[in-house]
Amino acid sequence: MNMQKLLHLFFMVGSLFPLSGYSQVWEECIDSNRVNPYYRCNDPTFDPVCGCNNVTYRNGCEMYNVGGVNYPSTTSNGVCSNDYFYTFIYPNPCTERINFNMQFTDQETAPVTLQIYSVFGDLMLSQTYTSISSSPSPPITIYLTNLKSGMYTLVVRANGVYKISKFVKLVT
Repeated sequence: MNMQKLLHLFFMVGSLFPLSGYSQVWEECIDSNRVNPYYRCNDPTFDPVCGCNNVTYRNGCEMYNVGGVNYPSTTSNGVCSNDYFYTFIYPNPCTERINFNMQFTDQETAPVTLQIYSVFGDLMLSQTYTSISSSPSPPITIYLTNLKSGMYTLVVRANGVYKISKFVKLVT
């Protein structure tokens, strides 16, 4: 077959079966190349986001850069329903105080008990709050002037659900 007939055949077949087409692009929930647990978002905003992987993140920056999550869940107000509530404390390490933020899942509210324990298991502080709701709470400041320097455990309890965080208090 000569070259002219081969080209003619190619163009005829090409017109019956176009080389370009339409396809549906499926974006994966997590981009494993972007997961970076050491990434530090400069955005201090507490605005919880439930990722498509059903994990709650402090804000969109952490969801995208730390978790590598490409898009948020469409069925959440910010806190994933499997988490019931989400908490965040900062700064860590701290000197004189820590700030505490919390948000419940959609339409949930309950009294919240916050307790701080020493590494020896001694209860150092206990406080109850009733004004926390399903929208991001403003930061609650907890003063730690009576605590010595060291590592502490913060236990947050609401409706029988517990969340535990650790923080370090430095000498002031």
